Amino acid sequence: MLCDSQGVLEILDLSNNDLVGRIPSELGELQETIVLLGGNSLTPPAPLGVCKIATVKDDQDLCPPEIKMLEEFYHSFKGPEWINSSYWLDESKSYCLWYGVVCDKKYNVSITKLELGNNGLSGELGTRIMEIMSELTQLEGLDLNGNDINGTIPTEIATLSNLVELDLSHQTQGLTGEIPDGVSKLVHLSLLCLAGNKLDQSIPSAIGKLEYLKVLNLSSNVLSQSIPTELRRLQYTIEILDLSNNK
Repeated sequence: MLCDSQGVLEILDLSNNDLVGRIPSELGELQETIVLLGGNSLTPPAPLGVCKIATVKDDQDLCPPEIKMLEEFYHSFKGPEWINSSYWLDESKSYCLWYGVVCDKKYNVSITKLELGNNGLSGELGTRIMEIMSELTQLEGLDLNGNDINGTIPTEIATLSNLVELDLSHQTQGLTGEIPDGVSKLVHLSLLCLAGNKLDQSIPSAIGKLEYLKVLNLSSNVLSQSIPTELRRLQYTIEILDLSNNK
Protein backbone atom coordinates (compact mmCIF):
# COMPACT_ATOMS: atom_id res chain seq x y z
CA MET A 1 0.00 0.00 0.00
CA LEU A 2 1.39 3.38 -1.03
CA CYS A 3 0.01 6.84 -0.23
CA ASP A 4 1.07 10.24 -1.54
CA SER A 5 2.16 13.17 0.62
CA GLN A 6 -1.47 14.07 1.31
CA GLY A 7 -2.35 10.58 2.48
CA VAL A 8 -4.27 9.68 -0.69
CA LEU A 9 -4.00 6.00 -1.55
CA GLU A 10 -2.13 5.63 -4.84
CA ILE A 11 -1.41 1.90 -4.94
CA LEU A 12 -3.22 -1.00 -3.29
CA ASP A 13 -1.34 -4.22 -3.94
CA LEU A 14 -3.29 -7.27 -2.83
CA SER A 15 -1.71 -9.61 -5.36
CA ASN A 16 -0.40 -13.10 -4.56
CA ASN A 17 -2.07 -13.37 -1.16
CA ASP A 18 -4.21 -16.46 -1.76
CA LEU A 19 -7.34 -14.34 -1.22
CA VAL A 20 -10.65 -16.11 -1.85
CA GLY A 21 -14.32 -15.13 -2.09
CA ARG A 22 -16.10 -12.22 -3.71
CA ILE A 23 -14.49 -8.79 -3.89
CA PRO A 24 -16.30 -6.27 -1.65
CA SER A 25 -18.17 -3.62 -3.60
CA GLU A 26 -16.55 -0.88 -1.49
CA LEU A 27 -13.32 -1.45 -3.38
CA GLY A 28 -15.03 0.20 -6.34
CA GLU A 29 -14.69 3.55 -4.59
CA LEU A 30 -10.94 3.50 -5.33
CA GLN A 31 -11.29 4.66 -8.93
CA GLU A 32 -8.10 6.74 -8.87
CA THR A 33 -6.03 4.05 -7.16
CA ILE A 34 -3.82 1.46 -8.80
CA VAL A 35 -5.38 -1.77 -7.52
CA LEU A 36 -3.50 -5.04 -8.05
CA LEU A 37 -5.45 -8.27 -7.48
CA GLY A 38 -3.55 -10.91 -9.46
CA GLY A 39 -2.43 -14.23 -8.07
CA ASN A 40 -5.49 -14.83 -5.89
CA SER A 41 -8.53 -17.09 -6.09
CA LEU A 42 -11.21 -14.45 -6.01
CA THR A 43 -14.76 -15.33 -7.06
CA PRO A 44 -15.90 -13.77 -10.34
CA PRO A 45 -17.58 -11.65 -11.38
CA ALA A 46 -16.26 -8.59 -9.56
CA PRO A 47 -18.76 -5.81 -8.68
CA LEU A 48 -19.50 -3.26 -11.42
CA GLY A 49 -17.58 -0.46 -9.71
CA VAL A 50 -14.48 -2.62 -9.27
CA CYS A 51 -14.57 -3.44 -12.97
CA LYS A 52 -14.33 0.27 -13.77
CA ILE A 53 -10.95 0.59 -12.02
CA ALA A 54 -8.32 1.05 -14.74
CA THR A 55 -6.02 -1.72 -13.48
CA VAL A 56 -8.86 -4.23 -13.03
CA LYS A 57 -11.26 -3.69 -15.93
CA ASP A 58 -9.20 -5.67 -18.44
CA ASP A 59 -9.05 -8.76 -16.22
CA GLN A 60 -11.22 -11.16 -18.23
CA ASP A 61 -11.60 -13.53 -15.30
CA LEU A 62 -12.81 -11.01 -12.74
CA CYS A 63 -14.54 -8.73 -15.25
CA PRO A 64 -15.97 -10.83 -18.08
CA PRO A 65 -17.53 -8.88 -21.00
CA GLU A 66 -20.99 -9.78 -19.69
CA ILE A 67 -20.72 -7.02 -17.08
CA LYS A 68 -20.39 -4.14 -19.54
CA MET A 69 -22.96 -5.67 -21.87
CA LEU A 70 -25.63 -6.03 -19.19
CA GLU A 71 -25.11 -2.49 -17.96
CA GLU A 72 -25.53 -1.10 -21.46
CA PHE A 73 -28.52 -3.40 -22.11
CA TYR A 74 -30.19 -2.08 -18.95
CA HIS A 75 -29.81 1.55 -19.95
CA SER A 76 -30.69 0.93 -23.62
CA PHE A 77 -34.05 -0.59 -22.67
CA LYS A 78 -34.88 1.90 -19.87
CA GLY A 79 -34.16 -0.38 -16.95
CA PRO A 80 -35.50 1.99 -14.26
CA GLU A 81 -38.94 1.62 -15.85
CA TRP A 82 -38.99 -2.19 -15.89
CA ILE A 83 -41.69 -4.03 -13.98
CA ASN A 84 -39.05 -6.14 -12.27
CA SER A 85 -35.42 -5.06 -12.18
CA SER A 86 -34.45 -6.89 -9.00
CA TYR A 87 -30.69 -6.71 -8.30
CA TRP A 88 -29.84 -5.11 -11.66
CA LEU A 89 -26.69 -2.99 -11.26
CA ASP A 90 -26.57 -3.96 -7.57
CA GLU A 91 -22.90 -3.78 -6.64
CA SER A 92 -23.31 -6.42 -3.94
CA LYS A 93 -24.85 -9.08 -6.20
CA SER A 94 -23.38 -11.20 -8.95
CA TYR A 95 -25.11 -10.49 -12.27
CA CYS A 96 -26.12 -14.15 -12.28
CA LEU A 97 -28.61 -13.19 -9.54
CA TRP A 98 -30.14 -10.29 -11.47
CA TYR A 99 -33.77 -10.81 -12.49
CA GLY A 100 -34.10 -12.61 -15.80
CA VAL A 101 -30.41 -13.48 -16.11
CA VAL A 102 -29.60 -17.20 -16.22
CA CYS A 103 -25.97 -18.34 -15.99
CA ASP A 104 -24.28 -21.65 -16.62
CA LYS A 105 -24.66 -24.08 -13.74
CA LYS A 106 -21.05 -25.23 -13.71
CA TYR A 107 -19.12 -22.00 -13.25
CA ASN A 108 -21.99 -19.52 -12.71
CA VAL A 109 -20.32 -16.89 -14.88
CA SER A 110 -21.37 -17.28 -18.53
CA ILE A 111 -24.87 -16.03 -19.37
CA THR A 112 -26.97 -18.70 -21.09
CA LYS A 113 -30.39 -17.03 -21.10
CA LEU A 114 -32.04 -13.63 -20.84
CA GLU A 115 -35.67 -14.15 -19.79
CA LEU A 116 -37.22 -10.68 -19.69
CA GLY A 117 -40.60 -11.22 -21.33
CA ASN A 118 -43.55 -9.02 -20.30
CA ASN A 119 -41.29 -6.82 -18.20
CA GLY A 120 -41.79 -3.29 -19.49
CA LEU A 121 -38.67 -3.02 -21.63
CA SER A 122 -38.77 -0.25 -24.23
CA GLY A 123 -36.30 0.92 -26.82
CA GLU A 124 -34.90 -0.02 -30.18
CA LEU A 125 -33.41 -3.38 -31.07
CA GLY A 126 -30.65 -1.73 -33.06
CA THR A 127 -27.26 -2.64 -34.44
CA ARG A 128 -25.41 -1.35 -31.37
CA ILE A 129 -27.28 -3.56 -28.92
CA MET A 130 -26.67 -6.59 -31.14
CA GLU A 131 -22.96 -5.79 -31.30
CA ILE A 132 -22.62 -5.76 -27.53
CA MET A 133 -24.85 -8.81 -27.11
CA SER A 134 -22.54 -10.73 -29.43
CA GLU A 135 -20.15 -10.78 -26.45
CA LEU A 136 -22.50 -13.31 -24.86
CA THR A 137 -20.94 -16.26 -26.63
CA GLN A 138 -22.84 -18.83 -24.55
CA LEU A 139 -26.29 -17.25 -24.94
CA GLU A 140 -28.83 -19.93 -25.85
CA GLY A 141 -32.11 -18.25 -24.99
CA LEU A 142 -33.37 -14.71 -25.63
CA ASP A 143 -36.94 -14.06 -24.50
CA LEU A 144 -38.06 -10.44 -24.85
CA ASN A 145 -41.69 -11.09 -25.76
CA GLY A 146 -44.51 -8.79 -24.68
CA ASN A 147 -42.44 -5.62 -24.27
CA ASP A 148 -42.31 -2.36 -26.22
CA ILE A 149 -39.20 -2.95 -28.31
CA ASN A 150 -39.40 -1.25 -31.68
CA GLY A 151 -37.52 -0.83 -34.93
CA THR A 152 -36.37 -3.54 -37.30
CA ILE A 153 -34.65 -6.81 -36.52
CA PRO A 154 -31.01 -6.07 -37.35
CA THR A 155 -29.03 -8.42 -39.56
CA GLU A 156 -26.49 -8.59 -36.73
CA ILE A 157 -28.87 -10.94 -34.92
CA ALA A 158 -26.87 -13.60 -36.74
CA THR A 159 -23.95 -12.94 -34.38
CA LEU A 160 -25.88 -14.63 -31.55
CA SER A 161 -24.74 -17.87 -33.10
CA ASN A 162 -25.53 -20.21 -30.21
CA LEU A 163 -29.18 -19.23 -29.81
CA VAL A 164 -31.58 -22.13 -29.38
CA GLU A 165 -34.68 -20.09 -28.55
CA LEU A 166 -35.55 -16.60 -29.84
CA ASP A 167 -38.82 -14.94 -28.83
CA LEU A 168 -39.44 -11.34 -29.87
CA SER A 169 -43.20 -11.69 -30.21
CA HIS A 170 -46.01 -9.27 -29.34
CA GLN A 171 -44.18 -5.97 -29.00
CA THR A 172 -46.57 -3.12 -28.18
CA GLN A 173 -45.80 -1.00 -31.25
CA GLY A 174 -44.60 -3.97 -33.27
CA LEU A 175 -41.24 -4.70 -34.83
CA THR A 176 -41.24 -3.55 -38.45
CA GLY A 177 -39.46 -4.33 -41.70
CA GLU A 178 -38.52 -7.70 -43.04
CA ILE A 179 -37.29 -10.82 -41.28
CA PRO A 180 -33.56 -10.73 -42.01
CA ASP A 181 -31.95 -13.67 -43.78
CA GLY A 182 -29.44 -13.66 -40.94
CA VAL A 183 -31.99 -15.54 -38.85
CA SER A 184 -31.17 -18.60 -40.95
CA LYS A 185 -27.59 -18.45 -39.64
CA LEU A 186 -28.84 -19.25 -36.16
CA VAL A 187 -28.38 -22.90 -36.99
CA HIS A 188 -29.17 -24.22 -33.51
CA LEU A 189 -32.63 -22.64 -33.28
CA SER A 190 -35.42 -24.88 -32.05
CA LEU A 191 -37.87 -22.02 -31.36
CA LEU A 192 -38.42 -18.88 -33.42
CA CYS A 193 -41.34 -16.73 -32.35
CA LEU A 194 -41.91 -13.34 -33.99
CA ALA A 195 -45.72 -13.26 -33.81
CA GLY A 196 -47.80 -10.16 -33.15
CA ASN A 197 -45.57 -7.58 -34.80
CA LYS A 198 -45.67 -5.61 -38.06
CA LEU A 199 -43.10 -7.57 -40.00
CA ASP A 200 -43.66 -7.39 -43.73
CA GLN A 201 -42.45 -8.67 -47.10
CA SER A 202 -41.94 -12.40 -47.56
CA ILE A 203 -40.97 -15.25 -45.26
CA PRO A 204 -37.25 -15.91 -45.85
CA SER A 205 -36.85 -19.21 -47.67
CA ALA A 206 -33.59 -19.76 -45.78
CA ILE A 207 -35.59 -20.54 -42.62
CA GLY A 208 -36.07 -23.95 -44.21
CA LYS A 209 -32.38 -24.62 -43.49
CA LEU A 210 -32.94 -24.59 -39.72
CA GLU A 211 -32.79 -28.34 -39.26
CA TYR A 212 -33.49 -28.29 -35.50
CA LEU A 213 -36.50 -25.98 -35.64
CA LYS A 214 -39.49 -27.30 -33.69
CA VAL A 215 -41.56 -24.14 -33.19
CA LEU A 216 -42.04 -21.46 -35.85
CA ASN A 217 -44.62 -18.78 -35.08
CA LEU A 218 -44.82 -15.83 -37.47
CA SER A 219 -48.54 -15.23 -37.03
CA SER A 220 -50.27 -11.84 -36.86
CA ASN A 221 -47.81 -9.86 -38.95
CA VAL A 222 -48.21 -8.40 -42.45
CA LEU A 223 -46.11 -10.95 -44.27
CA SER A 224 -47.01 -11.29 -47.92
CA GLN A 225 -46.50 -13.56 -50.90
CA SER A 226 -46.66 -17.34 -50.82
CA ILE A 227 -45.18 -19.70 -48.29
CA PRO A 228 -41.71 -20.70 -49.53
CA THR A 229 -41.47 -24.32 -50.63
CA GLU A 230 -38.18 -24.56 -48.74
CA LEU A 231 -40.16 -24.77 -45.49
CA ARG A 232 -40.98 -28.36 -46.47
CA ARG A 233 -37.53 -29.24 -45.20
CA LEU A 234 -38.85 -28.66 -41.68
CA GLN A 235 -41.41 -31.46 -41.90
CA TYR A 236 -39.29 -33.91 -39.90
CA THR A 237 -38.60 -31.56 -36.97
CA ILE A 238 -41.42 -29.02 -36.82
CA GLU A 239 -44.01 -29.48 -34.07
CA ILE A 240 -45.75 -26.12 -34.13
CA LEU A 241 -46.07 -24.02 -37.31
CA ASP A 242 -48.26 -20.91 -37.17
CA LEU A 243 -48.31 -18.50 -40.08
CA SER A 244 -51.90 -17.34 -39.60
CA ASN A 245 -53.23 -13.79 -39.82
CA ASN A 246 -50.86 -12.48 -42.45
CA LYS A 247 -51.59 -11.14 -45.91
